[in-house]
Amino acid sequence: MAFGRTFPFFFLKNIKMNRIINIKGRICAVFATKIIFITLIGISNFTFAQSGPLVSSYGVWDRGFEHNLKTYPFIRGASSDCPWDNIEKKSGVYDWSSMDEAVEKAYENKMSVYLSFEAGPKTPDWVYEEGVPKVTTNDQMHDKFPYYPYYLSPIYKKLYTRFITEAAKHIHSYPIEKQAKIAFIQVKTGCTGDETPYKGESNDKNYDLPKEGADWQNFRTECFALYAKLFDQIEPKISLLFGSISADEDGGKDRKYQQQWDWVTKNIRGVLGIKAGALSRGSHFADEKTIVNTWQKYLIDPKGLKFFARSEMDQSWQRPVFQLNVQLNFYWAAINALNLGQSIWDVSSGAMEASKEEGFDYSFFFFDKYAGQIYPKTANNAFCALHKGLDYSDKVVYPEAEFGLASQKNIERAEKITAAFAKYGAAIDDKSALTMGQVKQRGNQAGFNDAGWKIWSDNYSRLLYQINPDETCIPIWRVNGPLTPRSSIYDRFARGFEHVSGKDAMYFKLHEGFSQDAKPKVMSINVVWYDGVEGSKWKLDYDAGAKTMKTAINITGKGDKKWHHEAVTIKDAVFRYGGIKGSDLALINTDDKDDIFSIVEVKRGEKDVPALLPQDENYAFSGHNKGTKYGKGENADEGDIQKKDKKGDKVKKNKNE
Repeated sequence: MAFGRTFPFFFLKNIKMNRIINIKGRICAVFATKIIFITLIGISNFTFAQSGPLVSSYGVWDRGFEHNLKTYPFIRGASSDCPWDNIEKKSGVYDWSSMDEAVEKAYENKMSVYLSFEAGPKTPDWVYEEGVPKVTTNDQMHDKFPYYPYYLSPIYKKLYTRFITEAAKHIHSYPIEKQAKIAFIQVKTGCTGDETPYKGESNDKNYDLPKEGADWQNFRTECFALYAKLFDQIEPKISLLFGSISADEDGGKDRKYQQQWDWVTKNIRGVLGIKAGALSRGSHFADEKTIVNTWQKYLIDPKGLKFFARSEMDQSWQRPVFQLNVQLNFYWAAINALNLGQSIWDVSSGAMEASKEEGFDYSFFFFDKYAGQIYPKTANNAFCALHKGLDYSDKVVYPEAEFGLASQKNIERAEKITAAFAKYGAAIDDKSALTMGQVKQRGNQAGFNDAGWKIWSDNYSRLLYQINPDETCIPIWRVNGPLTPRSSIYDRFARGFEHVSGKDAMYFKLHEGFSQDAKPKVMSINVVWYDGVEGSKWKLDYDAGAKTMKTAINITGKGDKKWHHEAVTIKDAVFRYGGIKGSDLALINTDDKDDIFSIVEVKRGEKDVPALLPQDENYAFSGHNKGTKYGKGENADEGDIQKKDKKGDKVKKNKNE
């Protein structure tokens, strides 16, 4: 039974039967009220028409409603899992109290919530008693998932359809103002949010469902159709978030989810959500470039298709490479995700609490500041974080004739490329991690690597871009030498002047549309730089609409070996690419000494008072250098496992203290 095709009739029939069975004596009155309600809403066109999460809700989200907004003011929303086995413990008997509570809390706290309805290993036991085959697998890692349903069973499809339909009915019974607090629903068709039917392979080959096989992909598409009918193709819409739908999983060569891509892009009418989890868990992990090239065009100033992206910070922050310097890694994870265009950062309980206790919550405030800067005409802020990654898959920049065969397993090639930049601080601390996939890297990598396979090689930006960076300045890694638990967040990556080679300037331009005309505007600029040489001089120039650029500030260094924030408000900024090389801004060396810079930020209007700044000094705390590698039951889907086990989250945190 392909339930996607028969759904509309089933849905209408089910509404009527639900009223007959559950309301009995009040059939006519209630059903008539329902008709009147639908009619009135149809006439008014639903005053509320959800079309994607509110941009104001973009930012850091809590996993549940465990944290007080006064203590954690950076929280923009929270998640609520509604697994099938918790909601429908007996056939036809539904307990929506957990979802009701989540929606009510979101409404009371003026925040957003997203929902998910997990089935798969969260299928109630009574479903198997109805005749659905119980599938066991050869998986040895996930003790929490002893068995799964056979998804293609007609009985399973019928009962699953009923469950999701009842969920939709209950959601649409909420007052409109409370429905508006539901930012989106994550579509989970199989085991957790990983969009796979099973962990491991079925012990009974009759129930095999390869993740990329036609049977499983067809089932997923049927589920998509069900969710679309219930939430997207009616008013008010509730946006849907999907996983594993990209047709460009490998730079356009793979096309392994082409069926899902074609379906959602042709049938989903609202804003599409995607699960893009890798980049917010660190930096310089394999295949970053593939992810950015696939999705960024749909997330930042999109033309045509519009998406929003959710990812999570699971237990990756407690792993070896992250624990080398937690504050630094959270900052660059936020920067990496913002460069992609990520909208929502779903943060685990342990990370949330540690950020406050240990003082690295600056990264969460920074993410909030920029996550909603999507459209240049309405954006208030832009940044360019200076960075270079040595992508040893790039055969154009690093020819095979000079550096060796371009293969992820060719560690020697990565070492040769890194050696070419060693004088600027580039290094590889964990060679074994170079050949890992990004999932294994974030769990087992034990050192910082400045080279990687398909890592992001350019600056990290949101609506502000550097012009020809490699031609005008030099890349710098590990500004103060080897990275330690006390290294500044800015020490990791930077760019600088190199006077002896004539690289004495950095030019920047805003995304088209950020500055829309030639009229003078009030803009504020923040430049983070390293004061490494006493007496060094540099200046910030900008486009004021004249033939030559105008100087905003002149800076002379004291040589205190510290990072500084230089903020200035400009009253006559034009920013229409009238500067050198078509720039809006320029950092110019005005002597023969070299200066180092980390990030440039632009803000409409006066500068922030007080300014958003990281803590004065990064300090090591208990847990550093004690990160644990993956253990049993922890791998690609550990985020989904841990988000349902916050007690375990905290236990792991305490274990590392």
